[in-house]
Amino acid sequence: MKNLVRFLTRDKEFRIFIVDVRSILECSYFKNMKTDFARQLYTNIFINCCLLRGFITEMDQRISVSVRFKLAGHTAHCEIDGSGKISCVFSSSLTNFNGVFEDLIGQGATLSMSRGSWTGGMFTGTVELTATSVDSWFSYFYEKSEQTKTIFQTWNANGIVRGCMVQPLPLYSRSNLKNIKEYICNLDMISIKWANIPYEISLFATKVDEYDLLSACNCSKDFFSKILMSIETNELIESIKAEKKEEMECGICGEKYLFNTDDLKNIVKIMGSDQSE
Repeated sequence: MKNLVRFLTRDKEFRIFIVDVRSILECSYFKNMKTDFARQLYTNIFINCCLLRGFITEMDQRISVSVRFKLAGHTAHCEIDGSGKISCVFSSSLTNFNGVFEDLIGQGATLSMSRGSWTGGMFTGTVELTATSVDSWFSYFYEKSEQTKTIFQTWNANGIVRGCMVQPLPLYSRSNLKNIKEYICNLDMISIKWANIPYEISLFATKVDEYDLLSACNCSKDFFSKILMSIETNELIESIKAEKKEEMECGICGEKYLFNTDDLKNIVKIMGSDQSE
């Protein structure tokens, strides 16, 4: 069985995605995390972003996720494409962070998500982060941006790293959503063998599709430009004044990208136009 599986409840009211990311997490930027907090945070964000692959229906579509915390320079950026490739990178400050959630969330902390394709355009939404649960961030995003009660649930113990996403379809029953949420939360997802999961939930849902996810490197200069855009504008302006170049290194493949002052000026200009809209 592939590592992302889609189910449909028998009443056809909900679609369910379940993912196992243990193998692809080992090949990701995870190895660059310097603290236990950063490792746990990376794992939770990575699982939820892998689940988002279920929303991609065409090969040319992609989803971009950017998390900007209230501490300057603490950012995360993920890209998921239609072929199942996922890349998730933390800023240097975040890979070394060893505090608590309360230091990161609150005023100024946001989660932004863009979805679309090069030919069909992109839709972007942003929500503030106030909860101390990564699962809650993603649920809150869909509640606010799409007015959909989407449930995200993750498990990480004994070498098992899995996640589940439940999203209602039109005309669903609220009481049924509550029942499914309770059932999913009570599943012993750590002990169940991956191949047995369809059987474990067969009483209320059937498998309809499955996908391969790959922790492959999709890095590019444009990808790291988006990470620089999540840095405080004043920091970039100071680098421009000092004629300082910024070098970004991909933690997955080791490729280095150099941004000169002209590059930084262009990034600041784009940031300014985005804020004025």
